[in-house]
Amino acid sequence: MRTLTVFALFVFFTSFVLVNCAQSSKRIRKPVTSIKITPKNKNYTIGDKLTVNFQTKIKDGSLSKTEFFVDGKSVFTSDKIEGSFEIESRNFMVGTRYLKAVSTLSEGTIGENYTDFLLLSDITPQKFGYKIIKTLPHNIDHFTEGLEIRNGFLYESTGQEGTSSIYKIDLSNWKVVKENKLDDKYFGEGITILNGKIYQLTYKTQIGFVRDLNTFELIKTFTYKNEQGWGFTNDGKYLIMSDGTDYLTYLDPKTLDEVKKIQVCNQKGVIANLNELEYINGEIWANVWMTDTIVRIDPKTGKIVAEIDLKGLLASNISNQKNQVDVLNGIAYDHDKNKIYVTGKFWPKLFEIEIVKNIK
Repeated sequence: MRTLTVFALFVFFTSFVLVNCAQSSKRIRKPVTSIKITPKNKNYTIGDKLTVNFQTKIKDGSLSKTEFFVDGKSVFTSDKIEGSFEIESRNFMVGTRYLKAVSTLSEGTIGENYTDFLLLSDITPQKFGYKIIKTLPHNIDHFTEGLEIRNGFLYESTGQEGTSSIYKIDLSNWKVVKENKLDDKYFGEGITILNGKIYQLTYKTQIGFVRDLNTFELIKTFTYKNEQGWGFTNDGKYLIMSDGTDYLTYLDPKTLDEVKKIQVCNQKGVIANLNELEYINGEIWANVWMTDTIVRIDPKTGKIVAEIDLKGLLASNISNQKNQVDVLNGIAYDHDKNKIYVTGKFWPKLFEIEIVKNIK
């Protein structure tokens, strides 16, 4: 009798364990929410009406809610398995925006799905030309990557391995009063000046330098995630760098950590090859590599608000007998005197210019 009792208990407990194991091994499948944006376009314009249609497929359990986010900001929540809602495009900056659907079952299982859409500018950039105010000398050996003016001095960074340096030039006599040459392994890029320090990028090494503005003594080095460093400026609060793409990256000047990115667009598309930068009266001015154009960017929206055509600035009769004249690159703004200077790589001249409105 005792043997039968033990056997019965064994069978009971074995069955209990097997049933529980079977139940616990049953995986609750994640809900899947499909997302379709109408009208179905590749690009949209700020101000367009965008309708998001969604449908959630559930294999197990019941839906608690689906919440939708654009760039991490919640824009709509529903407890229905299908439906639609509108996105107010004016609430977002231009560029690629990321839409995420997060569906949650009643017992807590979560499923996510993503899509993106491109918002273009709703304005046509104003067109400007230029007037040469003064023609000044520029060292024909300087492969210009960065240009700044502070307190009567021109600061210039130059590129190419083996010849990369930062120069401090006295504007009263155009003499170099200080130079810091980089190690030959570095290709120097853009510079910017903030709070008594001069910050410098390098091309492909993902390394930057912070130096004392007066002595050029190295304070520290830093790294950045961008594959390349190109132009550099600041808005008084953050450092702003370009990397040859259509994005500008903001860095904290104390920690040198990335704060945010903005994408730059006009009414036709994204604008890549953003090069040397200068912050002028609330706008970011950028050379566009391999062109004679400077674009003026609204940092609050990423929109290009104006374009400056500098075609013909370096007249055909002005040549560099030593090096091949390269592209337009270099914008410096004298805050004290409200003057704008531009030059290029291996250019023999630096130009003070006035921006004039094109009448067409």
